[in-house]
Amino acid sequence: MDKDQVRKTVEQLVESHYDQRQIQSRLRHFQDASEPPLAPSKFESLEAFLDFYGREQGHEDSIESLKTEHTRATEQYDQARLALSWVLPMNVPLYYTYEGDREELKDQQYEIMNVSSAGQGQIVIAPSPAQP
Repeated sequence: MDKDQVRKTVEQLVESHYDQRQIQSRLRHFQDASEPPLAPSKFESLEAFLDFYGREQGHEDSIESLKTEHTRATEQYDQARLALSWVLPMNVPLYYTYEGDREELKDQQYEIMNVSSAGQGQIVIAPSPAQP
């Protein structure tokens, strides 16, 4: 892996880690704030049933969409952590200030560490205070 690929991999790791956390938070918030519609004791008409069915599908689609986003972010994270575990020495922290294009991550600082043997994919990432 060349230096540019390593840089992109670190950015992917940070971005996908952030995305996982944000999506998980959005999913929890949605589930806490939005219950699926309750079925009435009867449907007075086809239109009443279709209205209920549409709301029910909308609720389920929202949850599935968030789960799909989370799966994508997890796959990106797993890919980056595995690749990085091949090049980052074990138990040596990397202090990284985000340099990518995502505005919400600008100037965020992280400590990234490989805690396993090469290729095992055990990467720890945590917010970090500024380094001297």
